[in-house]
Amino acid sequence: MRFFCLLVLLLAGTVATQLGARNLPPGTTKPESDSTVLVGQISIKGNKITKEHIILRELEFFSGERLPVKELEKRLLKSRQNLMNRSLFNFVTITKHENNTALDISVEVIERWYIWPIPRFSFADRNVNAWLESKDFGRLNYGLDVRVENFRGRMEFLNLIVQGGYDKKFAVKWTIPYLTKNQFFGMGVFSGFQFNRLYNYATEDNKLVYFDGGDEYALRQVFGQLDFTFRPKFNYLHTASIGVNHAEFNDSLLVLNPSLTYGGTVYTYFILNYVYKHDFRDYAPYPLTGYYFDVGLEKTGLGILNGEVNTWGLSFTLDHYLRLHKRWYFAYNVSLMYSNDGFQPYFLTTGFGFNGMIIRGYERFAIDGQRLGLFKSNLKFEIIPRKVHTMSWIKTEKFSKVFYALYSNLFFDMGYAADDLYSENNPLSNQLLFGGGIGIDFVTYYDLVFRFEFSINKQGNTGFNIGLVAPI
Repeated sequence: MRFFCLLVLLLAGTVATQLGARNLPPGTTKPESDSTVLVGQISIKGNKITKEHIILRELEFFSGERLPVKELEKRLLKSRQNLMNRSLFNFVTITKHENNTALDISVEVIERWYIWPIPRFSFADRNVNAWLESKDFGRLNYGLDVRVENFRGRMEFLNLIVQGGYDKKFAVKWTIPYLTKNQFFGMGVFSGFQFNRLYNYATEDNKLVYFDGGDEYALRQVFGQLDFTFRPKFNYLHTASIGVNHAEFNDSLLVLNPSLTYGGTVYTYFILNYVYKHDFRDYAPYPLTGYYFDVGLEKTGLGILNGEVNTWGLSFTLDHYLRLHKRWYFAYNVSLMYSNDGFQPYFLTTGFGFNGMIIRGYERFAIDGQRLGLFKSNLKFEIIPRKVHTMSWIKTEKFSKVFYALYSNLFFDMGYAADDLYSENNPLSNQLLFGGGIGIDFVTYYDLVFRFEFSINKQGNTGFNIGLVAPI
């Protein structure tokens, strides 16, 4: 709902004159390249909600620091990127002002709208067509997803989900990025429950197969998690998590798929997770230059609450973004996932189609695997460079001043899912898969990316897909 409301506002205003966007406004006359400058006073403007220390944390210079001219220019640009990548502001402008022997720095921001009460409305059935066969309004899910970004002006994130109807869900999440004065350590909490009448218990012909519990729940889950973060520098983030999950499965699920669990219907187990992120992208929601990688380790089951649950996995992701020439760009992604050998119950198995591991051309398929390898690539042309437009009929700058850009792209992906357990009736596992196609990406404020793609895969299946995040 949030995505499409913003799109309507944007399209309504594009009839006016387009204004060119600038990364950094011009400052004073550039001194000689071999000279140094003293950073004078730093002023912050436009932060009506955001605390000043949150903004200062992202600046790669400080008052009283003496820097070579070229180095200062680099840090000004990087500081702007840091602020934009925090998803707090629609626009950030950093300006230099001469002040005797020093350069004063002015940082001006246009804050976003931070409170989003988003209605939740979905069908418990697999899709709308399946629901139309029964037209049973008792199988609808409805609720509210309340998101408060930049909570208390401290870049905190508060999320409350309440869902009723056929499937029940309640969840609350609170992320606090900075708990200490030096703004290195943070913490988050995530907890709730979910009761599902409809639950996928197997994969057949690379499609999820669902069980409908009717008057009974197919799965009851209660979960809780604590996250601890450490961000010593601008581009490095460590996250360690500990969680506990309690799951109760309907007896009928094990009759349909004895491999769904270890043989029982009730499991309580711990989950430990560690992720390291290294992020040097120019604009995280839709990067054009830079690189990103992460490494993760997860252990499910510690032998404390339930000795049967015992799996572990490793993951690795690398994204690289290159400017080839003027308005031509290229990007590629390499993702790897490895989990332990031996038996893994179906409810703990992953694969392509889950957790962002998607081969374009196979969006409609579920491809299970204990070991995954994925390569994605994009050749991109900038049809409309970043433009800035002001819709004068909207009174608040949180929505009236917008930016947008349009890109065409040619893509090719390939991947391999090694499945030792559930490949018998799933022919797409244990073979090299590939798909390609063409697409259009529309990028605008509030981290919105509207992606329209036509693809064809190795088996000759074609499809049209709409996405709301960058493909790489």
